[in-house]
Amino acid sequence: MDTFVIVEKLTQGLTVIALASGIPPCIHMIKTGITKNVPFIFFFLGMMNGVVGTIYGLMISNATLLYINLLAMIMSAVGVVSYIAMTKSKSKPMLQVLFGSIFLLLNHWYCVRIVVHEGQVTEQYGLMMFFISLVLLASPALEVIECMKDKSAEGMSVAMIVGNLSCSFAWLFYGILLKDFFVYAPNIVGVATNLGKAVVKVIYGGKKDKTA
Repeated sequence: MDTFVIVEKLTQGLTVIALASGIPPCIHMIKTGITKNVPFIFFFLGMMNGVVGTIYGLMISNATLLYINLLAMIMSAVGVVSYIAMTKSKSKPMLQVLFGSIFLLLNHWYCVRIVVHEGQVTEQYGLMMFFISLVLLASPALEVIECMKDKSAEGMSVAMIVGNLSCSFAWLFYGILLKDFFVYAPNIVGVATNLGKAVVKVIYGGKKDKTA
């Protein structure tokens, strides 16, 4: 078994585990009807990224990208639907889904009617996947900044830090082996933000801000 196959299998496994980490809060939300602190935006962006990543994987004939993004799309869509069903304020998330859907449809129309050339269409979807992934992977930086302000890492899960860091590292190496900028580049940011979370966790641990 060569290095590429090992990294590919490892990437698949770590990604499935990372996706599974979103199941418990989703089940809790469905059982209790409580949507507070449920990361709807991550479900929504994950669904968007899953759609784009599935198409991109199909276009470059990469089974790993295709099936992992298809799984991510389905699981994120379940989270989105569950949140909308349970939340009392439905207008905002429904508008986000509507605008997201319109954006995807307009992009597809642009690719089919304006771009036309297959290579350019593939690049367009790769760019979309890159930017959505970048937003998803860069967003934990806000949590790092907040923890540094509060001088507390209370509630920051070590398991999630390790899991997300491992997943970002795996996709980084997999993307490098694929020589695909759209796959590896966002994960440089993912590695950096999760390393930042790890450093903050080591420095502040679970202690609360003494000035609070």
